[in-house]
Amino acid sequence: MPFYNCFLCQQPFQFRPHAYDGRHVGSWDVEICSNCLKGSWDGIMPEQHPRLIEHLKARQIPIALNDMGLLNIPNA
Repeated sequence: MPFYNCFLCQQPFQFRPHAYDGRHVGSWDVEICSNCLKGSWDGIMPEQHPRLIEHLKARQIPIALNDMGLLNIPNA
């Protein structure tokens, strides 16, 4: 099974039968590990992840912050 690096924490994780240690966020074209997903359930602080913001801007993906000033992780 291939390993993927989480776009947020850069730690490797796997997708394997009956265990998904993260997920692909298609609309952002990134993989995010389960730990980062759980830790960002209410959104991602843009200041803590400038690499993600640069990635989204480079792909002209809209950056819309929620009421708490955080970036919601899309479902797809």
